[in-house]
Amino acid sequence: MKKHNKKKEILIYCPVIEIGGVATTLVKVSNYLCQYYDIKIFTNCINKYTKKSLKKKILIFDIRKKRLLKNRIYNSFFVYLLLKKNVTENSIIFSLIDHFTILILNKLILRKKIIIRTSGVIFNKNNREEANNYKYKNFKILVTYFYKLANVVITYSKENVKTLKSMGIKKVICIYNYFEKKEFYKIKKYGKFNIFFIGRLSEEKDPIFFLKNLINFENINLHFVANGKMKDQLVKIANNKKNALFHGYVNNPFKKFKNKINLLCITSKYEGTPNVLGEAMAHKVPILAPKNIGLVNFFLKNGRYGYLYNQGNDVSFKKKVIHIMDNYDEALKKAIIGYKSLNRFSKERTLGAIKKILDKI
Repeated sequence: MKKHNKKKEILIYCPVIEIGGVATTLVKVSNYLCQYYDIKIFTNCINKYTKKSLKKKILIFDIRKKRLLKNRIYNSFFVYLLLKKNVTENSIIFSLIDHFTILILNKLILRKKIIIRTSGVIFNKNNREEANNYKYKNFKILVTYFYKLANVVITYSKENVKTLKSMGIKKVICIYNYFEKKEFYKIKKYGKFNIFFIGRLSEEKDPIFFLKNLINFENINLHFVANGKMKDQLVKIANNKKNALFHGYVNNPFKKFKNKINLLCITSKYEGTPNVLGEAMAHKVPILAPKNIGLVNFFLKNGRYGYLYNQGNDVSFKKKVIHIMDNYDEALKKAIIGYKSLNRFSKERTLGAIKKILDKI
């Protein structure tokens, strides 16, 4: 191993950086921590938007082997090999996704201090609906037991803390994501009501549910601000209807479409921390989301700060959309109250809490 530096260095292990929650978290955490530590990111095929958002002092180590992304375990192994070459005596590993490989190889070979942050769903008695929608539930549960190999596990809910501790994982801490309040958002009324879907066009986000339920509404424009494997399928379902608009990926969509987003709809089958929901709250955007999915209930305080529907239920979803359109002043008031509630996710309580852990480990 190389000789140690005076300054503690954080090796951020993030083998896959899909545009979405993980990328957002990577940028926020890395840009904050680089003020205090040397930050090195280890990944494969980082996208240009994420790379551009990272501060220049952060070093990015990219294996650039796109074919490996088809197999997450192989991909994780080759990213680990790159990380291994750059370990020093002062290194601490911080894993953001695909923890299984790095936890085992660190235990067997590197034996460095390692922190992991859970991003996906952790199954417990309160999220049976999400469990029913998750394809690889048994494998996910098995992998979760290996979290015991981490020095610290950071997770996104107090319920997750209880669940992980019940599995024998001792050092578990709940730290929420950071959402910075924005002041520039003002909604304008147009001839048509603009409803947005922002996120990956993937099965777990269920954009087909969003499109099929709303495509035939009058006086509504549907905006997809996203890319993903399901785009061609969605375009086919839309069948050239003028009210279905596909914008592709947009960096900072709430800024680009400010004054135009009348409603953000989240239709996920399962979630961790829904970052797009927090960003919408930070811009005073009215929100409709599925109850009992991820931290939706917590973010929206069981409907006080937005609207909840029964996940996968067409009737429940449509009724809520109609109610929001007919009572839009109410929706705006909820969004303002939700905006004020974001003090729960201050920088000190989120990113600052991560720094305290790194200082002590």
